[in-house]
Amino acid sequence: MGIFGKLFDKKPQAPKQDAEAPQPVKDLENDPNLIRVFDKYGQEVFITRDEWRSKVLPGTLQSHWNNPDQLYGTIINALNDGLLSDVLGAAEQLHRIDPIPSRAACLYGIVLMKNKRLDEAERVLRSFVEKHGEEGAVLTNLAKVYADRNENQLADDTLWHALEVDPNQDNGLAWYEALQRERFGEEAGLEALRRIAVLPGSWRAQVWLARAALKSRNLEQALAYYRESLSRSGNDIPADLLMQISGDLGNHGYLAELLELSEPHFVPELHGLQVGNNLIKAHLELGHLEPLAGFWINSIH
Repeated sequence: MGIFGKLFDKKPQAPKQDAEAPQPVKDLENDPNLIRVFDKYGQEVFITRDEWRSKVLPGTLQSHWNNPDQLYGTIINALNDGLLSDVLGAAEQLHRIDPIPSRAACLYGIVLMKNKRLDEAERVLRSFVEKHGEEGAVLTNLAKVYADRNENQLADDTLWHALEVDPNQDNGLAWYEALQRERFGEEAGLEALRRIAVLPGSWRAQVWLARAALKSRNLEQALAYYRESLSRSGNDIPADLLMQISGDLGNHGYLAELLELSEPHFVPELHGLQVGNNLIKAHLELGHLEPLAGFWINSIH
């Protein structure tokens, strides 16, 4: 047992006979009738779904009514809590005021879809395309409208075109790979990724192909995919790309390769603590103390 275990690993005292033991936090989190919120002091509180729906959510939406970013976040949280019909008006308001039209169109379309208003969802998404042009995420959600109508060929064609427009959208890529794998088997899923990887500008499919290569113990192929992905992703490497490269290589024990590929591209302000933590752990495991000193100095400044 480590020092922290010695300090903190104390058995809790049994509750008194006349006291009711508090319900474990994990049980509260798993209770479908409760929603986790935070009070003004940042403390975790659980309230019933009905209380949240009737007493909290309306006021929260109203307070954020003219703030697109906060309104967007509140709608997302409500959808995650299963409150689908409660945010229809808020999603429509976001569609009116959001300075990021694609974000608003996608979210409004999703809210309409979840409420089974497919024709309206299609109109919202098509209206965006007519006004602003094609964007991959918008087309992917349009494909979901067709899929919900069981117009499967139209859905497939629209989804593929969405990937042609933007091959690096994570939702569209994951959906396309899953469809092919479910219909035709594991190899078809990999072939779907290979098909996306040859599209102009593609880099996300390559990191998923690299993950598959690592699972097959083919390090050289994985490294080739990673290098191709990095070369295609531009000067500012996306944080999730560097996170997956460093995470996957670290999980498979390829620490030297992790540092070789990830560290030259690491920008703390862009890639954050998660990528930095992977680099620090790799240096620690390899016994590299000097680079760690540099990390701590940079973090202080």
